[in-house]
Amino acid sequence: MKTVDLAVVVPTLNEEKYIGRLLDSIYSQTVWPKEIFIVDATSRDLTIQEIKKWQKKLPQLKFCQIPKFSIARQRNLGVNKTSSSKILFLDADTVLVDPKTLEKYLKEAEEKNARLAVAENFPLSHHWKDIAYFQAANLGTRVGKFVMPAAVGINIYCKRSVFEKLGGFDESIKVGEDIEMIGRFAKKGVLYEVLEEPKIYTSVRRLRKEGRIRLVLMMINSFINTRIFGYRGNPIVKEYEFGKHSPTDS
Repeated sequence: MKTVDLAVVVPTLNEEKYIGRLLDSIYSQTVWPKEIFIVDATSRDLTIQEIKKWQKKLPQLKFCQIPKFSIARQRNLGVNKTSSSKILFLDADTVLVDPKTLEKYLKEAEEKNARLAVAENFPLSHHWKDIAYFQAANLGTRVGKFVMPAAVGINIYCKRSVFEKLGGFDESIKVGEDIEMIGRFAKKGVLYEVLEEPKIYTSVRRLRKEGRIRLVLMMINSFINTRIFGYRGNPIVKEYEFGKHSPTDS
């Protein structure tokens, strides 16, 4: 198996139902990342046991546990624990459905000389409302690139040199740390691209739990609040926080 100069960093908290699917999809890729590092925020379920099951098949897979604080801290620590020149942040409930996903991701990012990039996200669901929701979000990401660069952290690619120079994720931000980082990097002149070829698939558990309309309203409310109170003062943190889902959420 060809190994590429890439570190995949994944934050987890109570992801026993999902992390195995992600690791299985990485195992099935046409190229393997040199490093896979999972930073777990002391899960209460069998997340760690699931990770350990995959260490024989994926010898580059490592993990550590830290007290829960913010997803930003977990991602930053994952970067500190790896050395590859390219970093791909993935959420634990994502799946690389196409075996060529990583190959396509790196090829397009390199062709466009991207220092920071995201791929479009798609639902692990065939329901037309879920598909429409993600298509609208992808359109917003593409349009926003030219107006107000932003994207959610389901997948984010970054060159290590840029990440370390600009300080990575702001660990004091509990919600919106991904959007803040992309906006901050873009303002510093970092070349940011929205990739066309790779597709990242993710669970629809938040849509199921919150409801599509309520989730959209929450996101709009969060956007307004960050403009008024800033990312650190956003009151929506009390309503949504990383890992607040229960181990049985689907």
